[in-house]
Amino acid sequence: MPEEVKRKRGRPPKQKPIEQQVVESNSQSSTVQNNNYEFSSCVTTSSLNLDSLLFSCGLYNYFSKSTIDCVIRDPVTYHDEAIRLSDLIYTKNGIVSNSIDYMTALPCLDRVITIKSKRSVKKIKENKEKMSATLKTIDDKLFIRDALHTEMREGIAFYYFDIRKPSNDFQQSMSDYDVENIVEINELGINARIVTLPWQYTKIVGKKNGRYVLAFNLRYFDDFTGDTQERKLKKYPKEISDGYNKKRKGLIKDWLILDSDKTMCRKIKCKDSEPWGRSLIIAALEDVLYKDYYTDTKRNVLDEINNKIIYETFPEGKDKGTCALSKKQQEDQHNTVKQAIMTKNSKGGTSFFSVAAGTKLDSIDIDLDIFDSKNESDLNNNISLDLGICASLIGAMSTGNFASGQSNLEMITAQLYTWVYEWQTELNYVINKNIIKDDKNKVEIYYFPTSFVNRKTFFDQMKTLYSEASGSLTFLVASAGIDPDVYFNILDQEIEDGIYDRYKPHETSYTLSKNQEDSNGRPQIDNPTNENTIRSKTNNSNDMPKPSNNK
Repeated sequence: MPEEVKRKRGRPPKQKPIEQQVVESNSQSSTVQNNNYEFSSCVTTSSLNLDSLLFSCGLYNYFSKSTIDCVIRDPVTYHDEAIRLSDLIYTKNGIVSNSIDYMTALPCLDRVITIKSKRSVKKIKENKEKMSATLKTIDDKLFIRDALHTEMREGIAFYYFDIRKPSNDFQQSMSDYDVENIVEINELGINARIVTLPWQYTKIVGKKNGRYVLAFNLRYFDDFTGDTQERKLKKYPKEISDGYNKKRKGLIKDWLILDSDKTMCRKIKCKDSEPWGRSLIIAALEDVLYKDYYTDTKRNVLDEINNKIIYETFPEGKDKGTCALSKKQQEDQHNTVKQAIMTKNSKGGTSFFSVAAGTKLDSIDIDLDIFDSKNESDLNNNISLDLGICASLIGAMSTGNFASGQSNLEMITAQLYTWVYEWQTELNYVINKNIIKDDKNKVEIYYFPTSFVNRKTFFDQMKTLYSEASGSLTFLVASAGIDPDVYFNILDQEIEDGIYDRYKPHETSYTLSKNQEDSNGRPQIDNPTNENTIRSKTNNSNDMPKPSNNK
């Protein structure tokens, strides 16, 4: 608070300064007389320290500005930093994580098994059974969604199709590491599994027959020792574990070239010649940074509100620029006001105090325009659009156009299925190469381009083809999201059990035969006399297709 204003040099004071405390004295020798300064504060529960609850968690707290600039400029060269940055943004930004999660869940992945080439009916049937068993074992839909999710976050995904049956070495007691790294066991059916290869130790080193050739860095296992290392080696394919044993003996170098017939790799948002893909999140990086800045600014404004500046103006004396209170009185009044305000802010309740006549209390107001919800909605909308998804679809905007949302969903579905079909090709290749092993009688899996939004439309198309163009019943059933093999097995079982003979449907206009329909209703006239009736009967108009019944 301001010190007492010094009087002009050489001019004596007109009266004796007040030396006694304002709050204790009723008889003052100043111009302000008989002023009692009383205050009281109610004490409630202690307040939380907001400084301990609010902390900065922006990207610059984890990555330097130069690193982020390098990622924005060239995410392929700085792929390591780009992937780590994308993972952090996915973790901390709800708009980004929701967008990627929704796009991962959007494809229905309804499928059928098709015949690529047909030389032997018996072999084709056996191969279809192998394909179906393999897809069930690896859970192909779960794999596809994991691949899409990984691609969108990291720009690239590496997998190994392993057909070795892992040994069941479970014990009655296990270590913490054993519990965290349980090896998948497939004791029934096709013993196949898909192993995810860590991007930090895997890279593309070439192409063979149009497929990527991968290399794995065997130094990955050097960070483990003893039993922990052995458990880790068992988790990985035999080709990799055997390679590491050769490395320990000094027979091979660090990077092991993997069998391209067993590896799967796809990348997005890049040229075929580029060694790494680009995460979807990189396109939204600038807007994410701006939202971090916006959030920090709001946090600072809230801190200013919670730490409101209140200032006190003392009463002016008889002379311009002087104070009617002595220095001691100013200090006492200042402390009185300060204590009352601090008690109010920290403990709540009501605070009372008195000040000298002419004292003014005021505060510095804070501009609250930044808390306009439209500002944040615009930022969320920009981030969503960077990712390719309409903000209204994930609840990032309170309003949105239905037609534009539908169009956006169709575009997203089209984009997603370009990636789905790449993994479809990978699955068809490795399963035929390692499980079926019959080039003359190949079978393949085919995913319908359906989402949970357009599934009904696609089903209606298949229904029309089936009823009007001798379409496929298998396609019709699969487009409803039902496994055709399961559906037909149930039908066969129902026929064998005689369900349709024992439980006939009730007679309705839809279940009656043509002869039964003719026997009901008004009887036909053999020799009609009405001209329109004669013409209709001659032309057989009653049996012509009608728009009303689509017959």
